[in-house]
Amino acid sequence: MKPALPLPDTSQARRSALVGGLVPSLRRALSLHADRDADLAQTVDVPASAKTSTAGTQPDASIQPRRVSGRPVKVQIVEDLPRVQQLLRQLVEQPGRFEVTGIDDTEQEAFQRSQAQPPDALVVDLNLRQGSGLGLIHAVRKLYGASPIGPLVIVVTNHTMPVLEAACLKAGADHFLDKSRELPRLSALLNQAFP
Repeated sequence: MKPALPLPDTSQARRSALVGGLVPSLRRALSLHADRDADLAQTVDVPASAKTSTAGTQPDASIQPRRVSGRPVKVQIVEDLPRVQQLLRQLVEQPGRFEVTGIDDTEQEAFQRSQAQPPDALVVDLNLRQGSGLGLIHAVRKLYGASPIGPLVIVVTNHTMPVLEAACLKAGADHFLDKSRELPRLSALLNQAFP
């Protein structure tokens, strides 16, 4: 019989300390993806009028509350770097409140999981082992159409180039966060969206 694992400390203080301690090492690890982000930006077709930065996307005051009753909010994480996967899980999980239902590192795996186990929220990186987060956002929004029941989509990336941000918002992302500076906002966005 395996011993029970201790529950992770998911307090806000713990999450803040975790983010503060890992940000410098994450910046180094994430810099490996800089070339891939630049390549992705060149393949995105966004009208010139949409290529201006929205500096953090929608203000927090505009978050539309979503209702989930009788169960924890289901969050799917789509990220290819194991260290960032762990950090995102620790930032998201709150026992009885937010539950990570899966972590995927390719566009196809993430889309299949989102069909089989529809999440309430998707935390999506743009650079994946195969495919892209932008392709996933398009596919998920197409799956749900104009329906308001689709998942909350939060993009987390290490490059916040205006062209990428505009493309993600146009594809249907709700928020766009810089991994190296804005990860602490992830918990706040989820808590505001799912009061």
